[in-house]
Amino acid sequence: MNLPSRNYQKLITSFEIAEKEARHLRYSWNQLFKQRNVDLNWVERLDEEPDEAVVLEAFVSRFSRLQDHIAGRLIPTWLESLAEQPSSQIENLNKAEKLGVVDSAQDWLTAGQIRNYLVHEYLQDPKSMLEALQLTREASLSFFAVYNALREYTAKALPDLAPSLPANL
Repeated sequence: MNLPSRNYQKLITSFEIAEKEARHLRYSWNQLFKQRNVDLNWVERLDEEPDEAVVLEAFVSRFSRLQDHIAGRLIPTWLESLAEQPSSQIENLNKAEKLGVVDSAQDWLTAGQIRNYLVHEYLQDPKSMLEALQLTREASLSFFAVYNALREYTAKALPDLAPSLPANL
């Protein structure tokens, strides 16, 4: 195999970052949703239990980073590697949806709105916060699926890169 071109190296690096961010999000996801009973009572106690709030903050931060990286860097770099012209984030997501690696561009944007709510207003209304957490729980799983779909598509479209790509999640 020849050394990857600069654009392909940028793609490989973007996959490596996404894989690392996804591992960190999965850890926080497990800490939050598998080791805790995230219900209305848990949400209402966050003010009195700062250690629990730290777990939540780590999850929201890692959720945000992975979403931003996939939409803002990985997908545009991936599109370039396929000789597509990247554009606005929504147009890139729409292209990714048409190519079958994103289930719904609209769901991706909705996840971003939920994330913004969790970052800026999460302590205002416990019921709304719980609903937002339930949605981010599912959205996290879709982020992992998007990473895997991008990786699989790349491995098939650019088979010389497959050995250089990080593993599926």
